[in-house]
Amino acid sequence: MSEPTPPAVDPAPAPEPAPAAPPSAKREVRSWLRVILLALLAALLLRAFAFEAYRIPSSSMEGTLLVGDFLFVSKLHYGPRTPITLGLPFTDYHLADVRLPWTRLPGFTEVRRGDVVVFNFPPEAGPVDRKEHFVKRVVGLPGDTVRVVAKRVRVNGAALPVPPEAHQLWRVRLAADTLAVARVLPEAAVRGRPSHEEPVWLVEASAAGAAAMRAREGVAAVEPYRRPPGDGSAAFPPGGAYTLDDYGPVVVPAHGLTVRLDDATWPTYRDAIVRYEGVPARRVAGGFEVAGALTDHYTFRQDYLFVMGDNRDDSADSRTWGFVPMSHLVGKAVLVYFSWDAGRGAPRWGRVLRWVE
Repeated sequence: MSEPTPPAVDPAPAPEPAPAAPPSAKREVRSWLRVILLALLAALLLRAFAFEAYRIPSSSMEGTLLVGDFLFVSKLHYGPRTPITLGLPFTDYHLADVRLPWTRLPGFTEVRRGDVVVFNFPPEAGPVDRKEHFVKRVVGLPGDTVRVVAKRVRVNGAALPVPPEAHQLWRVRLAADTLAVARVLPEAAVRGRPSHEEPVWLVEASAAGAAAMRAREGVAAVEPYRRPPGDGSAAFPPGGAYTLDDYGPVVVPAHGLTVRLDDATWPTYRDAIVRYEGVPARRVAGGFEVAGALTDHYTFRQDYLFVMGDNRDDSADSRTWGFVPMSHLVGKAVLVYFSWDAGRGAPRWGRVLRWVE
């Protein structure tokens, strides 16, 4: 006889897993700190080696760049500089006595004539990377001969095209009706002031603005304003007879270029030799002493640029303070990402995300 089958017994239910312990406050703080530090590190690396933002503070590049334009400047084009000083990021504080050995990393293009560049202002005292930032257009490359004849820039004998939105001063001769001023200047969207010649106004405008003024009723003539010789508006080299409108010729220093030192060239190249190349040089009874040796020539150790503002009659540039050493070059202005019109208290939406040309 078979034995009876025991009744089925339900297995004991498996214990439910214990709920995961919530992360501690310390662990959450550490996680956020790690995210913030990584973001700051990425921002620092991008700012140091790729792109940096700048704001246009003056009218020296009008109308290509306007006061209140915010720029992205590419350091990748010409190659970023490694840091020259140590300082607190995003501030002007730095360790005054610390100078780092620096170099320029490879870029993907050379500086070209016509590029709009940002650089540290050469004549300013202090470490190179702590000097004020300027923005200008390159008109002369290393080794070029630059000259301005009746306001037209010539490089190696050839005339450079004028940037289409560049501004300059014009002599606007009005008709006898003085009310023409009210009709002409505001509608042309230009700035003007009376000259000592009545009824002539000096007006800052682009070539297109000048053409618009010529077509206005009450305007007798519009012609470029040209400074008289010896007006002292150009200070480089000191004691020279150049003006902003009739300047040069000057040869832009280049790495390996040897120049003769004499009474004519010494004022032009003295700052480049002594200040930017750090070579002790002075005029002595027998001629010139360079690095302790009597000589009548000098060979440059780095390249330089000759730069000008697009607002040619309202720009402090190489005509007034000299050459830009390559060591001072920061990068290429590539994009206006925002623009603010302080006069109207409103953005200039038409300039947002506009390429710099």
